[in-house]
Amino acid sequence: MKKFSATKLAFALAVCALAPCARAQTQGVKDEAVRERRATTTTANEPKGEPESKTDAAKGEPASKGVQTNKAEPASSASAEVKDASKGGGGADELRAQMASAASPSERARLQRELAERLAESGRKSEAVELLRSMLSEERFDPPFFYNTGNALARLGESDAAVEAYRKAVAQRHGNYSRAQHNLGVVLTRLGRWDEAEEALKAALRLENYTYAEASYNLGRLYALRGEAGLAIAEWQRTLRLKPDHADAAIALARTLAEDGDPEQGLAVLDSFNARMNKSGAVAPREVAVARGEIVAATNVAADAVREKSSAYGGGTKPLAEVRGAGGVAGERGASKNMAEERGAAVERNSVAVLREARAPAKPLRPLVVGKQAYSLLMSARAARAEDRAGEAVALYRRAIEANGGYLAPADIELGYTLAGMRRNEEAAAVLLAVVQKEGARYPVAFYHLGRLYEHLGRLTEAGEAFARAAELMGDASPQFFVDLSRVREREGRYADALAAAEQYVRLARESGGVPGWANERVNSLRKKVEQNSTPPSAKN
Repeated sequence: MKKFSATKLAFALAVCALAPCARAQTQGVKDEAVRERRATTTTANEPKGEPESKTDAAKGEPASKGVQTNKAEPASSASAEVKDASKGGGGADELRAQMASAASPSERARLQRELAERLAESGRKSEAVELLRSMLSEERFDPPFFYNTGNALARLGESDAAVEAYRKAVAQRHGNYSRAQHNLGVVLTRLGRWDEAEEALKAALRLENYTYAEASYNLGRLYALRGEAGLAIAEWQRTLRLKPDHADAAIALARTLAEDGDPEQGLAVLDSFNARMNKSGAVAPREVAVARGEIVAATNVAADAVREKSSAYGGGTKPLAEVRGAGGVAGERGASKNMAEERGAAVERNSVAVLREARAPAKPLRPLVVGKQAYSLLMSARAARAEDRAGEAVALYRRAIEANGGYLAPADIELGYTLAGMRRNEEAAAVLLAVVQKEGARYPVAFYHLGRLYEHLGRLTEAGEAFARAAELMGDASPQFFVDLSRVREREGRYADALAAAEQYVRLARESGGVPGWANERVNSLRKKVEQNSTPPSAKN
């Protein structure tokens, strides 16, 4: 039998001694991965009293629409005792005592979040936010820590701070953190920072090999907000392939299909969803039946309008499906010349006047009546655009518009976006201006995109009017529009108007949770400019 040397023996003993530690560390990494994969959407009411069930940090939004949260540490009996002791706003001292004697940084972080939650529940939100912000400023390498801190901030409506927390978590993992990327995208969408939101949500999808249902769903919501129905439809179809029981995706897809000109397919989506639920023994949410009723009612109204127009032209009455198959209301070719002339007149008119006149209140669900040929061309245009064949997409969109009598809102809007992506800004602005003149209230986001185009073109007066209409129609849901309006008004030298828009943004931000520091700084800066420009020259001397 061979004898070990003293050195070899010492090495073997060291390996044996370290093995348990290695196993423990490996298990810890595995546990963290499991916890992230097990992430579920939890209750996060904002502000108190909102009617939410299984909600995220967005006002009144279902859980599937928003921030997904998970705890950095699994629940323990100790944490259960803490919850009992702190009910009704009490227990803060007990939590602080446990924080001081916490066995690990992760346990201390969990207790800090628990304390912030209890403070918020007892009406001491400012203290809760201060505690979470102090956690955010900590210098530590701990991606889950910043991820969960971001979730807590998002639940309290502190969106800007939540963005900072998610960005820290993402950066510490060199971008490889799909949950944080997803939540970042949701919060950025809420802030109206759509380009950044799209980047984050797409990153989350790529990291999960395009199998992340919630990221796909929320990317669809973002596209719908931007007025890009074709892209939204594609994302919600993918969501349902990944998660067939996703009720919110089914409802959103069905409504968008109806408004996009295909109510029959929208109803088919809901009927298929109900069939899947019945087969699995589950009950479809009541909202599914409500959405179906809305589509049926709106489709009947549209069909009646078609029959009236058809009768006026001596064409008799036809079901909606036949009208669609025959080529659209009153015949696509017959209306083409008149619609084209109307379109040309819209472009020639003073665009500022057009923007100011488009102020009608928003209307409920209204399915489009689209000719079969026009709808087929629209689908082909969307396919070309999705495959980055922009030039071909432009030609197909134009053909779809012409086939529908010179105007087809979804095609016009998407044509405008495609032209803007090709840096053909003058053409894009002309296309979108026709949309806002004809149906500005139905497609208010077109005002926002017009504002961006006009600002790039240096046409500040028109940009200001477009942003003003966007803020008027959508500002409560997208306060960022007031920031855009304020910026353009300042560039025009209209400092009082710029200040009013900035103050409106601050007001809305305060209502939704918190005002970012830069917004208050901007208001103060604009107030100084207003004072300076309102002081007579003699007084200045």
